[in-house]
Amino acid sequence: MLSAQAILVNLPDFNTPGGIFSAIVLAVKLVALVDASLRPRSAYISADKLTKPGWLLILGTFTLSHFFQPQLSLIGLIGIVAAVVYLVDARPALRRASGGRGKGGGAFRRRRGPRPL
Repeated sequence: MLSAQAILVNLPDFNTPGGIFSAIVLAVKLVALVDASLRPRSAYISADKLTKPGWLLILGTFTLSHFFQPQLSLIGLIGIVAAVVYLVDARPALRRASGGRGKGGGAFRRRRGPRPL
């Protein structure tokens, strides 16, 4: 049985450079996990990426392992790589597939065709 003390030991400490690095890594993992959970399932299929449950399982496991493993262990490094791969490769493809703003997209869409009278 895991105690709360075991989890509190691995929380980031902002007084050291290693603690700041740990907090940044945790933030990147959490951003990737939240973004993956908010994307529609159909976007993963149309973007030809790993399925939504697959990404959620990978990102969730490595985000959870952040609290139980040192960040520079093999599991921690694989988790960092998985989060960065999602954010750099899968996320832009999912945004394009789900009709989100791509590169250069703004809040307004350019009207095509003649203007109405």
